[in-house]
Amino acid sequence: MKNQNEYEKRCKAIQLYKEGHGFNKILQLVQRGRFWLSKWLKRFREQGLEGLKDQSRSPKRIWRKTSDRMVKKILSIRAELEVHKTRRSAFSGIGAEVIHWELKQRKIRNIPAISTIAKILSRYGKTERTKTKGNSNKQPYPYFKAEKIGDLHQTDLVGPRHLRGPKGVTRFYSFHTVDVAGHTAFASQFTDKQTISLCRHLVETWRLMGIPEISQMDNEMSATGGGRYPYSISQVIRLHLLLGIHLVFIPQGEPGRNATVESFNMLWQQRVIRRHDCPTLAALRRTSERFLRYYHYEKPHRGLTQEEHGTRFPGILKDRLWKSLRHLPKSFTLERYIDSNGNLNIPIAKGKVSFIRKIDSHGKIEVNGSTYFISRKLERQYVTATIFTHRKRLVVKQDNRIIKSFSFPIRGHIVAPLLPVTKKKT
Repeated sequence: MKNQNEYEKRCKAIQLYKEGHGFNKILQLVQRGRFWLSKWLKRFREQGLEGLKDQSRSPKRIWRKTSDRMVKKILSIRAELEVHKTRRSAFSGIGAEVIHWELKQRKIRNIPAISTIAKILSRYGKTERTKTKGNSNKQPYPYFKAEKIGDLHQTDLVGPRHLRGPKGVTRFYSFHTVDVAGHTAFASQFTDKQTISLCRHLVETWRLMGIPEISQMDNEMSATGGGRYPYSISQVIRLHLLLGIHLVFIPQGEPGRNATVESFNMLWQQRVIRRHDCPTLAALRRTSERFLRYYHYEKPHRGLTQEEHGTRFPGILKDRLWKSLRHLPKSFTLERYIDSNGNLNIPIAKGKVSFIRKIDSHGKIEVNGSTYFISRKLERQYVTATIFTHRKRLVVKQDNRIIKSFSFPIRGHIVAPLLPVTKKKT
């Protein structure tokens, strides 16, 4: 209705002009300004009555439109990456960022922005996005900061998975560790998920990636020991204590708290076991090693920037900062702590291990197989329960404030750690 009234005023103004009325008289009758009348008189002279109608304001020409040749190039690279036949594409992704990087590697000129490439892929039906559910829990969570490489490692396992080869089915587990700030990663595969296998994975990880200040993992029994005996300390915890590492267990049933390694788990499964045929465990290990080389030195990581880190490749960043990281003692070997029966027997060292827990409806938390009453008023809130081995105490904190303390009578002699413990704030 508003546009129709406006059109009628324009027609009336032109009619009055044709009848010989002056500008001032016309403006007085239609209640518009001189610029308005001049505009529509010009439009009428050029286009007639059709020119008095509203016209589209969209630009007649898109000055920076992506050329058809570039669109074909983008779609061609996408198709090439989807096949995964070449060495470069064996482990690569197929998204807009990967295609942008591939165009740069091929020295293509006038490369569109990543967002433009994403729009082109969407226009041609080459994107499949799935919505992820956010965390509905709004309670403050005691995160541990990872500001630089070596601050925080996250460890998780994938499995059981199965390989089908000429000699039958092989069941395996893959242990993964990722440096949260540096984005380096390590993966190793075993036929079981026993404590000794996890310890071997961790030692090899630290040999290749350096020793972290904090190591974070979920509540897998091979790590916690299952709490079979009161006040017991698992061999995995002992290994961390001996090397001066603060081990942190995330809340039960919240794997998203280890989001960095969970993301790597998905990537590893997509690019290794789903994309490549590995009939044996040895073949899988070789393929995984090839993927790790690609991941560290050929795949630009979106968490690294040239401006801030000097490189976009996790492997190059780790190599550059290697001397600043903590390292295993040269004489350290896990075999030293394995008895004649093949069992680990690592001593308990001075240090701490933390359990992030959510208080249940009864005001309680579970730590290392034992239940502790905290407060019903703090239901569904997070606390950090830390065992200090040298004090033989379990201290529960919220917002760095002690709210409860319990005796934790560890048996046996407490030794000094091989490496000094570094204090890391939440």
